[in-house]
Amino acid sequence: MDTRSQHLIFDAVCERDFTDADIDGIKAVIEKELTVIKKVEHKFTPHGETTVFILSESHFAIHTYPENRYLSMDIYVCNLETNLGKILDEIKGIIPFEKTDSRILLRGKIGHREDDRNLNMVYFLTIIVACCSILYEFLLAQSISTTMGNTALRYNLTIGLFIASMGFGALLYKKFISKEYFKEFIKVELLLSLVGGVAPILVLIIDYLFNMFARTSGVSFFSSWVQTPLFTMNHLLIVAIGFLSGLELPLLMDMSRQFKITKGHFVLAYDYLGTLIGAILFPIAILPSLHIFTIGYVVSLINILVALFVMIKMKIENKRYKFIIWVMLVIWILLIVNSNTVNQLIIEKFYFGGKF
Repeated sequence: MDTRSQHLIFDAVCERDFTDADIDGIKAVIEKELTVIKKVEHKFTPHGETTVFILSESHFAIHTYPENRYLSMDIYVCNLETNLGKILDEIKGIIPFEKTDSRILLRGKIGHREDDRNLNMVYFLTIIVACCSILYEFLLAQSISTTMGNTALRYNLTIGLFIASMGFGALLYKKFISKEYFKEFIKVELLLSLVGGVAPILVLIIDYLFNMFARTSGVSFFSSWVQTPLFTMNHLLIVAIGFLSGLELPLLMDMSRQFKITKGHFVLAYDYLGTLIGAILFPIAILPSLHIFTIGYVVSLINILVALFVMIKMKIENKRYKFIIWVMLVIWILLIVNSNTVNQLIIEKFYFGGKF
């Protein structure tokens, strides 16, 4: 049984003295919109009343304080389909209220087992995508240190820029992300996959282009005219991945709150755990086993699979995203299968072909 429910809490002060007809109008709205099984009403002396309706959906209660022109009302319905906002708007149209305070609470989440499973799914995905994000940054640090040298500086700067860019992404989260959290998550995963998967290759291409510029223009490759824009473009890749990861983390927190409102902050712990796993695996197991470009393809494929999993699991219907996901899956699988040939072609063209 689905235990999830909605609870409308409404307090109001009226502009004028309300009448029995006003309260009867509110009751009429409830009887029209919901299914009343039993009524209990009590009028107090000299004034005021308490009314409770037992509903097939759950219950409705109203308490009036005519001497203060104040009333208190709550509606509890054992489903998520009833539009309590619409019912409240109808009630507001009956009496001219001076002040109102209303909240619609989601109840019953802790008793909903499917939500517990979905919450665990979000935590698991958090570990996976956090691991992917830090691997993208390590790939960039390794690639940039190969083309620009000074490995210690490149790694330190990469991690610093990554963290700062994540903060910037989190700061602008509300400006870029709508409340369709799962759909937005899919979009972010696809963007991360696209940027992160090709980032090491882009570093090589950028280095090649600036080498060619230096050759044709006669400007020294090591002059500030070349090194400054080269440095900027390389490190903008780091910023881009960090920014998208900064959108990703609050998205995951909002996704978790869809299932259990009090545990969104747990996502942070799992994000840190995923980052640690990626940081350990990269130098010990991943880098010694795979070519740096191939690592990018594989990590990128994981992001695509995460997007596909969320789309299927949450039953999100979006033909454009579905098409993009399947096209990217085919391309990335082909890249992985033919990685030796593809990687060799890229290196011959943009590394050996771009050096003096």
